[in-house]
Amino acid sequence: MGVLGRHEDEHYMPEDGILVVQDVRGGSWYEDLTANDAHPVGTLGRSGRGWLYAAGGDGPCIVRVQLRDDRPADDDQWSDVFEAPYLSPSGAVSLTGLTTGPGDEHVRLGEPGMYRVRAAHRALPPAPEPPQDEDDLTPTDLWQLDFWPDQEPADPPRWLRRHRPPVRKADPGWNSVLGYYQELEVASVVEWVGRADGMTVDDINAWGADHHRGPNWLDQSFSKSPTREGWPTLADIARQVHVPEPEVRRDLLPLYVALQMLTFDGTRYFGINDKPLAQDVLQLPADAVASLELSQAVKQFTGYASDLVSVVFWGGGEQTIASLAERTLASEDDVRRTLRYAEERKLLEVQRRGPDEVSLTICPAARPR
Repeated sequence: MGVLGRHEDEHYMPEDGILVVQDVRGGSWYEDLTANDAHPVGTLGRSGRGWLYAAGGDGPCIVRVQLRDDRPADDDQWSDVFEAPYLSPSGAVSLTGLTTGPGDEHVRLGEPGMYRVRAAHRALPPAPEPPQDEDDLTPTDLWQLDFWPDQEPADPPRWLRRHRPPVRKADPGWNSVLGYYQELEVASVVEWVGRADGMTVDDINAWGADHHRGPNWLDQSFSKSPTREGWPTLADIARQVHVPEPEVRRDLLPLYVALQMLTFDGTRYFGINDKPLAQDVLQLPADAVASLELSQAVKQFTGYASDLVSVVFWGGGEQTIASLAERTLASEDDVRRTLRYAEERKLLEVQRRGPDEVSLTICPAARPR
């Protein structure tokens, strides 16, 4: 299982978080991606006729593109791995950018035709100190993209490793309910700075002084969100959970505790990993609840729904719930919930043949592009 060709970029910067490989000519990425409304990347990546997109993150990344004579051996050094078909119209690929189009030939695959690619990812150790110059940023991730010859009909994409479930946790929705940066900033500081140790009031004030908020940051007033039709004001929210309306930042702390955004042990405040949904804590107008539920569903299911579209794109439309769960490394419950989401968003047409058998068809894009 030797490497026949190789290209490496030690400081690849993904555009909009997307790592891009394209055929040097003849690719159909635009036609493939605009024919339906699925997310272009999914949870880890997608491929098509002359293109591969992967979730590159903020970067920079080390990216290796390799041609092999056969499928690479399984390797437990990776945290995320998926395999997908890659139909190459030119027989040569380029590691490129989202807006730059095909670049120079980096790896010659061989004759035009069907290949398979295994995309493997792992995070790299963080730099001890952030650099002063963005050009000196240390790579945060390593991607290895191994191509090898395949035949048609191709096996649809398959996910082999995931470092987190494909369906995300529901967003509690407090950004939408509280609505304004200054009303959330103190909670964010406790959650991200305090970590497991939590923070005292003095810790929070010290953070404010260190980050140019001025002395006694918690005793400063803050800008409140303007009144929004159909959403409660800060005073309405405080009244529901029986705390005084906050006037200075210090007053926000008991509100966060009452809303179950933070906990307090009498001395230190702590973030909560699994916060309850805002609509389960507060009585909200029906339109606000509907808005939250839609936003929560989009964040939870968009990526994984795109994975399912990718399976169907490559000929995997006849499935059972169990086979989809096995192929995509998901729970059967996540498959069922995401299929319902994909139906509602008109990403997939789902015909149920029995308790667990489904026939899936990709829906065309809602609007021509």
